[in-house]
Amino acid sequence: MELAKEILQIVVSWPMVAIVTVIVLRKPIKSLLDRLILSESGKAKVGPIEIELGKLAKKGEKVMTDLSRLNQLMGESRLLEVEITEGKFGRSLMMSREGECKSILRSLKS
Repeated sequence: MELAKEILQIVVSWPMVAIVTVIVLRKPIKSLLDRLILSESGKAKVGPIEIELGKLAKKGEKVMTDLSRLNQLMGESRLLEVEITEGKFGRSLMMSREGECKSILRSLKS
């Protein structure tokens, strides 16, 4: 009898109910989140907090695009710097590393 009470307390506890609810409703929850994120004006409001998920996703995508472009520009400027200074400051690289550096430069140029 005591074992049955303990099992019933576990099954009816709020964490267990929340887990079962999420498992049962996972597809509708996922489609709701997808719709909020992909829509232009997807808004979510929980109490006093309101979030525009559509705009947030677009801004995040723009930030990643800008960051990628910034990395590319930094790489191109470093490549240009290496090309300009190549051979001007004597033998600063060991012979074994020179081939490796030239190989990297060729791959960056393409």
